[in-house]
Amino acid sequence: MSVHAKTKALLAWSLWLATLGCCAGGLLAALLWIRPLTLGLLARGAGAALVFPLGYATIGLVLTLRRPANPIGWLYAASGLVWALVIPFEPWLYQLFRDHQPLPLVAQLAVVASQVIWAPAIALGITLPFLLLPEGRLRSRRWRLVVTAAVAGVAMFVVGSILSPGQTSNDLIAIDKPFGLAGVAGRVAMVVSISGLVLYAVSLPAALVCVVLRFRSSRGVERQQLRWVAAGAAVAVLVLLPLPGGQWLPEFMPIVGLLCMPVSVAVAVLRYRLWDLDRLVSRTVTYLLVTGLLVLPYLLILPAATRLAAGSGSLAVAAATLAAAAMFQPLRRRVQDLVDRRFNRRRYDAARTVEAFAARLREQVDLDALSTQLLAVVDQTMQPVGASLWLRPPAIPRLSR
Repeated sequence: MSVHAKTKALLAWSLWLATLGCCAGGLLAALLWIRPLTLGLLARGAGAALVFPLGYATIGLVLTLRRPANPIGWLYAASGLVWALVIPFEPWLYQLFRDHQPLPLVAQLAVVASQVIWAPAIALGITLPFLLLPEGRLRSRRWRLVVTAAVAGVAMFVVGSILSPGQTSNDLIAIDKPFGLAGVAGRVAMVVSISGLVLYAVSLPAALVCVVLRFRSSRGVERQQLRWVAAGAAVAVLVLLPLPGGQWLPEFMPIVGLLCMPVSVAVAVLRYRLWDLDRLVSRTVTYLLVTGLLVLPYLLILPAATRLAAGSGSLAVAAATLAAAAMFQPLRRRVQDLVDRRFNRRRYDAARTVEAFAARLREQVDLDALSTQLLAVVDQTMQPVGASLWLRPPAIPRLSR
């Protein structure tokens, strides 16, 4: 390993360890100051740390070690560290608020930072990676304007928010800004903060447009990479949206949803099992449909079967369960075949090609024609760079003396 590569690896591990240290500091501070400290509170804190700081930092570490030339990994690592910077101060701020103690300057800075740190973290973790997907390069030079708007907007928003007059607050504490300016300077800082927020708000949808345009013009491997990104974004949106009636999914599901986006980006950048996306979608849709087709009739038939078999409720339940189990595999095969036609067309077409070749194989006696057909089937189903067929020559029988 060269010195330059060792330096990059050391920097990658340093960013990850710094993020881990901030999360560990937050845990230690919670153990020292938060009362009452319940298991549920610790679980929620650990889940939040797993999503933003440690989740992004770990994905960034993997990408920087495997693809150090791609800036997306470094952006994820930096985003995780930025999210983690205020974690060690939150339990201390809670203790100061609970005891009605005055806030020292460091605590005031932590309150101010907690209100503006989301902007650089999101820019590093979402906006800039979207502009660089999947190989770490901009689509064209014109997109440098969007990068400049994102970086400048974040800087203007953070500096303007710190220097503008008025109060700031986190969930518990409201304080006067320690560095707020009065008079004309304060009004200028307010204008700078609002202008930066507008620039930042414009850059994020522009980054999404960049991904869409890149997907439309992509081909081959790049298109498959961007399909993974689109799949991760779709899962994140579906998980984070509320259910009908204002209901929400279990608490761990938003964690899964928020991590789907960086995980799918990591798969795209590393090109790990790129071509399994169709199979993954096909299997997911199949098992969801089969589950629905079995569970709904089961729930509808079970009460009627229980009433018919009065006094033998357990027997009716067992019979309905056995019937559902017996129907699972035939139904799964039929639904899988239907779903493959839509979501996994490559597998469906390959299976049909192999079946047609098997039917011809039983009738073909010409070895040369059979060899040509076999190579054609391999090319259609596997799509290799090259294919050749070697046949062992027939053994020459020895004459007995």
